[in-house]
Amino acid sequence: MDGTDKKIIELLQQDGRLEDVEIARKTGISHDTVKRRRKKLEDADYIKIQANINPCKFGYTNVFFMGISLIPGTDSRKIAEKLTCMKEFFFVSLSLGPTHAIVASCFAREQIALNKIVEELRTWKEIEKIETNIIYEVLKSGYRDIPVDDL
Repeated sequence: MDGTDKKIIELLQQDGRLEDVEIARKTGISHDTVKRRRKKLEDADYIKIQANINPCKFGYTNVFFMGISLIPGTDSRKIAEKLTCMKEFFFVSLSLGPTHAIVASCFAREQIALNKIVEELRTWKEIEKIETNIIYEVLKSGYRDIPVDDL
């Protein structure tokens, strides 16, 4: 990755809908070069252009983060993959630290929905403890704010 690739990424961070012609104009390189480099960055998984929804507009007024501690000896990847199959979860990760093996997040339209999810998870014999945090305000979200110079 060189400075041109980083400039393309920086412009797409500002506006993911920016067309290759506009990127070419702003970088001083040809449209074909931008198109080729953008595709290469996408194919190599350096970047992914997607739409981010506002869950509140869809009636999801509650966002929850869960720290899930597993019984020692449990295959954390297997349990995390099981969580990814549940439609309620939009974020599932394996984590290192003294208390959590899995960090997961979901949206809910109401508190009762969270209770149902937690009650279901409590029936899983591999789960030792679930800590639930209700997110009431998001101050920053996403990778788009990572300075390109730090890449």
